[in-house]
Amino acid sequence: MKTRLTDLAIKKLALPPQGQVTHWDQTTPGFGIRCSTKSKSYVVMYGDKRQLKTLGRYPHLALSDARKQAKLFQATHVQPHRQPIEYDYETVVVEYLKDCHQRLRGSTLKGYELYLGHINFEGPISKVTQGDVLKAIEKYTSSPSSQNYAFTTFKVFFNWAVRRQYLAANPLNALKRPNKSAVRNRFLSDEELLVLLTYTLNNRDRFNNVVSLLALTGQRKGEISGLQWQEINDDQLVLSAERTKNKREHTVPLGQQALDLLHSIAGGSCFVFGTVDDDTPFNGWSRAQRRIIKQTGLNHFTLHDLRRTFSTIHAKLGTPIHVTEKLLNHVSGTISGVAAVYNRHSYMEEMRAAMDAYDEYLAKLLSDC
Repeated sequence: MKTRLTDLAIKKLALPPQGQVTHWDQTTPGFGIRCSTKSKSYVVMYGDKRQLKTLGRYPHLALSDARKQAKLFQATHVQPHRQPIEYDYETVVVEYLKDCHQRLRGSTLKGYELYLGHINFEGPISKVTQGDVLKAIEKYTSSPSSQNYAFTTFKVFFNWAVRRQYLAANPLNALKRPNKSAVRNRFLSDEELLVLLTYTLNNRDRFNNVVSLLALTGQRKGEISGLQWQEINDDQLVLSAERTKNKREHTVPLGQQALDLLHSIAGGSCFVFGTVDDDTPFNGWSRAQRRIIKQTGLNHFTLHDLRRTFSTIHAKLGTPIHVTEKLLNHVSGTISGVAAVYNRHSYMEEMRAAMDAYDEYLAKLLSDC
């Protein structure tokens, strides 16, 4: 278990009812404090066999002194005559994913498994170079966004391997994400949005319906793909706090085109985009995304870019920024901090007027084609 050891943090550590729990320091590799049922003792890991040495008990030994002793002990117990252990890359990946299962949420874990499971390297992890990783990412990913996710996944993985002493240094440490600015700035022009909506509205399936509603509402992918019929209240979309990214209940008015789309979708599942045979939210994003880009001929875009497109059009229409942020359910924008505490106005009428204007804008865009 990793934590930043400070005097206050150690004081607050609870003793386990049975057995022992070791908390490893984030700032000093190989140094930690082991909590048993009756005491807390500083320990240090050393040598190629990762042996443990007890340095002294807390609070009789001060944290600063224990950390100095740990560094000195590690320095004086180096065994240069032995060859360092070479850990197989696949073995380290397996250990990493086991650790991830215990501490990460499902969506994050799924991404890690996707890239680490499909991009593999033979032999010791210490032999994997920066160039190997970048070539593999370029070969096995098809878009700037997936390259970013893959790069981040590997960088986090190698950092973990360094902390666990499977690896001396992260080969990606000197690099930043390759396509960071491109991912953040992409939005669809009117011409691109016309092509996309013409295709999705006229070629109806689960994924295309999701894409259409994302463009029509500006909401997040996870919120729309997991949409349930009970969350549609007349002409409003009502999401509970458990269903939103910022854990705040969100109510947003729906335009006529979004309502028409929802009314045309057959029921039979509690999920709007589920089916009678498969009562689950939509899944299979990557393949469906590649298909829609191929079919429309559009330059690569992510589904989150539709949210940015939604905001851009509202700016063009003159929608006040605080109303747009309300529609998007942003909490860190113009009304945040103390202002958000005291300003409890729902802005529902302003949001409804903005959605009507947006709906009219899209209707005209589609009718002019």
